[in-house]
Formats: sequence, structure tokens, C-alpha cells
Amino acid sequence: MDDREDVALTAEDYESVLVAVRMLSSRYRSGWTLNEALDQWRLVVEDIEEGVDTQWAWEYHNELFCRDWLYEAWPLLTARVRALRQSLLDGLDERFAAATAPMRKQETALGHCRGKWWHDRYPRLVSGEPGDELPETWSPAPEYVEDD
Repeated sequence: MDDREDVALTAEDYESVLVAVRMLSSRYRSGWTLNEALDQWRLVVEDIEEGVDTQWAWEYHNELFCRDWLYEAWPLLTARVRALRQSLLDGLDERFAAATAPMRKQETALGHCRGKWWHDRYPRLVSGEPGDELPETWSPAPEYVEDD
């Protein structure tokens, strides 16, 4: 769990992670651990940085559920666990923010009323067919990049 070798977690720290996993398993089909949710968020951010395939545009918000999981888990974790992982989460959030743009029509954005700001953003880059329909809230239209 810890990237630093010199920091030992306590039983209370590990228990807080287990509590979060148990509490959130009923809401999320993922069964993620804290490390898995952070890793999934990293993968989502990397995909968005490279350009979201227009075929998956309508599933885009489903990909953000790993960030939702982290949002709900964070207050359940001990201060020590949060402190050890905060810089990683902040870095991923910063990368996500840089790779996305704010939606102009906030009234239709999914996260607007729930404090989940990442749902109020859309990818700056997409790949696929330029004629593919994109969500109305993705305005102005993202830039198209070539598929690899």
C-alpha cells in the first residue's frame, strides 16, 4: 500500500481500508481495494490523455466510477493512509483536469450537484470517426487525434 519503505501502517490504517472496501462493495461492482481503485484511476487518466475513442463517448462517465469510489472511500480512511496517498491522487486529478475541459452546460452535467467535479468535464482529445455523434455537453467539440 505504501510507496515509502520507511512508513509502517498500523492495524487501524489497514482496518480503515478494509472498512472502505466493505462499505463500497455494495455500491460498486468492482470489489476494488484502495490500490486497485487508484490504479484504475491512473489507467482512465492515461486513456483520456491519449484520446477517448468516439465509440465509447456515451460510456465515458461510467469510466469515472473509480474516481467516485475514491471520493467515497477517502473520508473512511485514516489520516495517515490519506496522507500517504494524497499526492498520488492529487497528481492524477491534475492530469485529468489538464486532459479535459469543463462542460458548458452545467445543468446537464452528472456531477454538478454531487460535488464530483470530474463528471463536469469532458475529454479534450478523441479518436475515431469525426462524424460520430458526441454528447451535447462536450462543447466545444474535442480535437480529433489519429488512432495508433
